[in-house]
Amino acid sequence: MIKNIIFDIGNVLVYYKPIEFLSKKYPQEDVLFLFSAIFDTQEWLELDKGTKTETEVLRIFIERNPEREAILRDVMLDLCSIFAPIESTVKILNLLKARGYNLLYLSNISHQIYACIFKKYDFFNNFDGGIISAKLNMMKPDAEIYQSLLSKFNIKPEESIFIDDTIQNTLAAEQLGFLTIHLSTPETLIDDLAEFGI
Repeated sequence: MIKNIIFDIGNVLVYYKPIEFLSKKYPQEDVLFLFSAIFDTQEWLELDKGTKTETEVLRIFIERNPEREAILRDVMLDLCSIFAPIESTVKILNLLKARGYNLLYLSNISHQIYACIFKKYDFFNNFDGGIISAKLNMMKPDAEIYQSLLSKFNIKPEESIFIDDTIQNTLAAEQLGFLTIHLSTPETLIDDLAEFGI
């Protein structure tokens, strides 16, 4: 019997498409630079893992590109704006809450972005709890973060569906006994859940 439904956050509940976001604000040559200088870096991963702060990574970004300090600061101060709700998934989340499922999240996300989007979007109040990578200094697809979720919320993997847009993360969950949905596009989630009788 399925009791728990566990959501990734980025590109499952909220869009995370930095190039699209940057393209709306900056010339194309700046978009490519900013993506490479910020989002496609080891420091961005360390933000998600909680092993570096936003202040620390911004200092590193500026040290690498001192002539671009202003635009680097501008992007880092506006990170929350990158994330916008995926309305189709939010509707499903509300429906699952009404049906009485235990709703959890498990996400690779930084402290700053987590705090911002949870404050900004009230649909996160539907969750019964969850774990973010930055708080534990570990990330999906490492087995330890899934095991931490199981332990903290006293749930069983065979009673849980884990939804993520990254195949490595769903494969890791399957190895631990979770039922999984690799969400290639949010529009398919309703049909994906129906295959489990939900």
